Amino acid sequence: MQDSEAVRGLGPADLVALAAASMAVGVAVSAIMIDIGTSPAVVMLATVTAFSGSGELAFAAVILSGGSVAAGLVSALLVSSRFGLMAMSIANRWPMTVWERIAAMQISGEPAVAAAVTAGDPRTARRLYWQIAGAMGVGWVLGSAVGVAVGNVIGNTRSIGLDAVFPAVLLGTVAAALRSRDTAAAAVLGGVIAVVLVPFAPAGVPFLVAALAAIVASRVPAGPLGLRDLVTGRGRRPAPPSQQELP
Repeated sequence: MQDSEAVRGLGPADLVALAAASMAVGVAVSAIMIDIGTSPAVVMLATVTAFSGSGELAFAAVILSGGSVAAGLVSALLVSSRFGLMAMSIANRWPMTVWERIAAMQISGEPAVAAAVTAGDPRTARRLYWQIAGAMGVGWVLGSAVGVAVGNVIGNTRSIGLDAVFPAVLLGTVAAALRSRDTAAAAVLGGVIAVVLVPFAPAGVPFLVAALAAIVASRVPAGPLGLRDLVTGRGRRPAPPSQQELP
């Protein structure tokens, strides 16, 4: 019974919740893209081809700060490059045809990949992946369509607080990166580089140069950062016998 339930995957309520969350992000991202002057056709084209809200927001941030379209596109590619790595992690998780592999790589996202990687068997991994990716993909496209309409109506997205979406998305990405030593090193070093360059470098350049931090971070051993252990005291080496309290 438990095996059959696992293969069935998520229930309707879970899938609706995932779709709703993805739809909310789509609304906000597309409204912001319309606000910076992107045509509705381009926004929807990016929605169905890129499937990257963080990439679109990175592009918008560069344009809003006065950067060029080329710098914005490179920034979007850098932010979205993580999806390629995630897609590679499920490449051999279950047997795929060429067309299924292409489709899976196109709509890969953190929740779907995480579910597939941690699933107990290939059959369950496949079912969970397509359930989650499908629900979030539908929500993303529908939300983007609504965002295009909303962006044309309200004009200034700052008036309803949608300008806070971009920093919130990036903070969420950075928070996830801080769980591992190598990704934490890349995030911190990249942040320092960007902050140093922002006052005098052309718009968009600090973001691009900060990506070089990944090269340095590649030399840092991977593994849990252990922030919880630092706070709670777990994982510390035992004190020498001379320093231990006597009974």
